[in-house]
Amino acid sequence: MPEVKKILIIRLGAIGDVVHSSIIQKAIKNDYPASKIFFLTLQNTSNLIKYDPNLETVYSFDSKKKNNLLYLLKLGLTLQKERFDVVINLSNTLRTQFLTLLSFPKKIVLRKKRGLAEHAVQKFFASALSVFPSLKLPNNLSLYLDKKILFEIKNKVQDYPRPFWIINPAGENAHLREGRIWSLENWEALGHSLVEQYGGTLFVVGSEKERSYHEQLQCIPNSLVYSGLLSLEESAALFSTADLFISGDSGPLHMASALGVHTLGIMGSTSASACGPYGTLAFAINPLISCNTNCSKVCAFPDVHKLYKPCIESIKPEVVMHYIKTNLWEKIQDSSKIIN
Repeated sequence: MPEVKKILIIRLGAIGDVVHSSIIQKAIKNDYPASKIFFLTLQNTSNLIKYDPNLETVYSFDSKKKNNLLYLLKLGLTLQKERFDVVINLSNTLRTQFLTLLSFPKKIVLRKKRGLAEHAVQKFFASALSVFPSLKLPNNLSLYLDKKILFEIKNKVQDYPRPFWIINPAGENAHLREGRIWSLENWEALGHSLVEQYGGTLFVVGSEKERSYHEQLQCIPNSLVYSGLLSLEESAALFSTADLFISGDSGPLHMASALGVHTLGIMGSTSASACGPYGTLAFAINPLISCNTNCSKVCAFPDVHKLYKPCIESIKPEVVMHYIKTNLWEKIQDSSKIIN
């Protein structure tokens, strides 16, 4: 579709959503290299995609000014100057619809509701198909890093023994992520088993608020707690060195899957088919029990009031270890030689 020269993608949302939606600019650039693609996202996530060579410009949305009409008007007029052929709005909020209208594009595409079982990547990609029906869905996501930051992080960790196991135990906003948080006892048992059986170094990653919680994992031999010590860009650089990145359904999980490392999702209330890590190096373990309740509203086990829900807790550390031994260890060994 040669008449479509300038495209704006809007996605104001969590890290995982922005990583998943990046499949669009990759696919468009693959088929239409002359196109110019712009991206509007939140300030914190803009740092994650600003090095993407598929993007012309990344606009940062200041969420602190989300109710400031003057700010929205100025931003909308800034977008209007680009005279976009199409705006693909993947957020569909009143604010983003307002900005979309202000940008005055020739065509507006809103994200459509899709099947619950369909992966988030495919849902976002479907919006692009309405403009470019011949696009091919890439097999992998791509996340691009600042070379200087990557060099600094690699130098920082180069003397630690391989393989690099990176785990993201989470914990912050846990009340909003029920069914996606594995207990610290499970992470501790898994960390011990990984280092004892395979050697290497265990990196624990997360936010500053999670650091005191994650420091309990320092009892694991050869473990390093990096939670709260790295910026988002530095964290991404560290993730890219992993021989295996393990996490529940989270932004860091999807960042790692887009960085081309082996990624293992420990799934709970969200299924791997819809929310698991995406790509040829992405793997996931689903709960060993099932229920028919929409647990985003209420747990299927009403007597369970604890933070760690039965769905994700049904996956025991020994189950994860067996999965790694059976499905991943040979692959990890091969890739570790390349990474070094």
